[in-house]
Order: sequence, then C-alpha cells, then structure tokens
Amino acid sequence: MKRTLLVFPILALFLSSCSVLNIFGGDEPAPPPQTLEIVDFGIYDGNTLALQTDSVPKKLGTTFGFRFMAKAPEGGQASIKIITTSPGMINPARKEVEFKTETTDTIQVGPQYNCLFTFEQEWEMVSGDWTLEVVAEDGSTVKKIFQVYNTQQ
Repeated sequence: MKRTLLVFPILALFLSSCSVLNIFGGDEPAPPPQTLEIVDFGIYDGNTLALQTDSVPKKLGTTFGFRFMAKAPEGGQASIKIITTSPGMINPARKEVEFKTETTDTIQVGPQYNCLFTFEQEWEMVSGDWTLEVVAEDGSTVKKIFQVYNTQQ
C-alpha cells in the first residue's frame, strides 16, 4: 500500500512537467508551410475575375470558384485532388443524388490554375453551400465555401 502511495506523487510531478513543456513551446515541430495558395475567388467571366464574392446567383452559365497556385516543391510538380461538394444535385442520367466529385491532376509549381464550377445544366443549379477544395499530395489544402442562392423572390 505504501509503495502505491509513493507512485502517485511521482506520477503527478512527471505529468505536470510534461504539461509545462507544452505550454512553453516544448519540442513540438512547427507546422509545414502551405504548398497551395488561393490567388483570387468569386464569379468569373471567361478567365477573368468579374466579382470577388462568395455569394453566387443560381443562373445558367454562371462560373464560380477560385484560382490557385502551388508554391512547392520549387521548380517541380505537385499531384493534386480537386473536390467539389454540393448540397446534392440530382443527375437525371443516373437518377441519383450527387454530393461530391473528385478529380486528380498534376500541376507545375508557379503558374495559376482554376478550381471552378459552371452551371451548364438546370439540374446542377442547387441552392446552398458549395465547397471547392484542392488537396496536394503533401496534405496542403485550399478551399472556399460559396453560398449559391435563388435569384427569384
């Protein structure tokens, strides 16, 4: 019984010393720098930013999203995944609700790339939160949430 009582104060001192190290910085590594960066976002006309906004009218032909670039690895390429998440579009060809689409690509470091969505079909125009996201192979992520709204009152 005496041996057990002696262990508790030692354990408490050990745990408190670990907590003090974490409070004052400890040995935690700094987070890695972001590989991806958003350049601009909003509604686009062709390849030109027409309006910087995260509110998007539900209208055929409207293109929204963001432009981004990869900053590392210097002079190299980055494998990315582009993820589009919608409130749920009912694709009449498949007769099922689509919430998410994913594509992969390889991009060069330095140039700007588009992460855009264009309302090309009536069934694509769904009100609510749309998330456009790019994830690099190193785990870096850039994403933007757009609120698609009905223009009719």
